[in-house]
Amino acid sequence: MRLAKYLLLFFVFSYVCINSAFASVKVGVTHWVDYTNPDETGVYIELLKEVYANEQLEFDFSTYKRITNLFEQKQYDFVIGVAKEDVPLAYYPHWYLDYDYPINAYFLNSTHNFNKLSDLNNKVLSWLDGYNFDKFIEYPHDYYPVSTIEKAMALLLNKRIDAFVDFDYNIPKEYKSKLNYVELVPARPIYLAFSNDEKGRALARKFDQTMPKLKSSGRLQELYKSDYDNTRFADFDASKIKIVLSSNDESLLRLNSVTAGKSLDAQLYKLILTEMRDYRVEFVKAPNTNNEVQFGTNYCYANKINTPERVNRYLISKPFSLYLAPRLYSPTDLTEFKHMKNLDELVSQSELRLGISKFRIFTEDIMSLLEEVDKTKIKPAPTNIFSRLQQLAKLQEFDASIEYPSDVATYWQDITDADIHSFDLKLNTSFTVGHLMCERSEENIKFVHDFNNTLSKLIQSDKYKALIYHFAADLPAEEFNKIYQQALLGEK
Repeated sequence: MRLAKYLLLFFVFSYVCINSAFASVKVGVTHWVDYTNPDETGVYIELLKEVYANEQLEFDFSTYKRITNLFEQKQYDFVIGVAKEDVPLAYYPHWYLDYDYPINAYFLNSTHNFNKLSDLNNKVLSWLDGYNFDKFIEYPHDYYPVSTIEKAMALLLNKRIDAFVDFDYNIPKEYKSKLNYVELVPARPIYLAFSNDEKGRALARKFDQTMPKLKSSGRLQELYKSDYDNTRFADFDASKIKIVLSSNDESLLRLNSVTAGKSLDAQLYKLILTEMRDYRVEFVKAPNTNNEVQFGTNYCYANKINTPERVNRYLISKPFSLYLAPRLYSPTDLTEFKHMKNLDELVSQSELRLGISKFRIFTEDIMSLLEEVDKTKIKPAPTNIFSRLQQLAKLQEFDASIEYPSDVATYWQDITDADIHSFDLKLNTSFTVGHLMCERSEENIKFVHDFNNTLSKLIQSDKYKALIYHFAADLPAEEFNKIYQQALLGEK
C-alpha cells in the first residue's frame, strides 16, 4: 500500500515536472492593439497562454526598442513579435507567430509621385523612434524621428518631411485619401525570439510541438479571426525544410515583393529556388557586423567568396553568380580611346575628370592604376553607388567613374535614359564568383546538395547565361562567353 502511494506521488511529480518545467517565464512585449494588450488580452497573448498553459508567464510591456535591448542583456526568456533582423542572436522556432504587413513609405499625393525605392534618394524620411527601418533603405536620405503617428501626419501635411515609413494599419483612415506609398519591406514572418539556452530552446520546442495541433483543430483560425488569411498558416507546410539566408542585398530581401528586386543575386535566386520546392527559404537582413551571425539553425549566407578558411568551417556550394571586374564608365563615348594602354593614358588623352570617393576601397591592382593618374584629374565623388552614378549622369563634378558592371546594369536605367560607355582597365583578375555558404548541419548538407544539382542544370541554360550577361553591361559577347565558360562551367 505504501509502495503504491509512493509510486502515485512519483507519477504526479513527474507529470508536473514535464508539463510545468519552469516556475516562471519572463516575456518582453510591446503593446499592439488587439494583439498584445496591457491587460494581458489579445490574439498573441491568448495564443501563448494556451501553448504555455502550465507555465507562469510574466509579461513586461515596453517599447519595441527597449524589449529587444533587454533581451540582448538576457532579461527575458523570450520576446513577442520580432523580426529576425532585430534580434539576430536569439533562438528561433520552426513555426512563426504571424506574417507582418508590408512596411511602406507614405507620401502626399499633392507633393510627390514616388514610383520606386530609388525615388527616396536624398529625401527626408521619418518613422517612429525605436524602429530600425533605416537598414532597409539603401539610398542616401535624412532621418527625422517622431514619437507619435499624429506628429508624423502633421509633418507630412506641412511638407516638413517627404515620406513617413510605417505599416498600413497604423496610418489613420482620415489621412489615407491624401497619401500614396511605395513599398519598402515586403510582408515577412515575425517570431517569438527565445533565449539561446536550455530553457529558451525547451520553450521553443514546446511552441513548435503545439502549433500544429492548434492549426489542425481550427483553434488558430478562431484566435486570428479575420486576420487568419494574412498569417498564411493555411498554406504553411511544416514538413518543408526551413532555410534562413542572410544577405545585405536589399533586392534579395524583396524577392517576393511588389517592387521585386532587380539585382543579379535576386534574379538568380528566383530562378534557382523556383526549382527547389521542398524548402521554405527565408531571407533576412545581415547584421552590420563583420562577424558571421547565425539566426538559429539551418543558417546560410546568400553570397560569399570562397576562401580556404571558410571551406574548413562551412559548406560551400558551386559558384552560382559571376561578377565582372570593375571598368571605367562614362556617358562620354570612349570608342576612340579603346586603343589606350592604361587608365593614366586614357584620362590624360580624353580630358576626363575621374570621380573617386575618398572612403571607397579598391583592390590593389586598381589602386596602383590610380597612383599613375594625374591627381588634378581626380575629383571627389559620393561613396553611395546610386548617388555616385546619379552625379556621373549630370556630368557636372566629374564625367567618369570606376564601377562594377553589375552595379551599372542595376541602377543606371533608374537614373537616366542616356547611354553609358566603358573602358577595360585590364586588371589581373577579370571576374569574381559568388557561392552559397552554409553552417554545417544535416539539413544544410541536403540543401547544398540539391542547390548544386539545380544549379548544374540551370547554368547550362541560355536563360541563366543571358541573365548574367545583362549585368555585364557593354562587354563584347565573345569575351563574356569565355569568362562564363571559365568561371561557372570550369572550362579553360
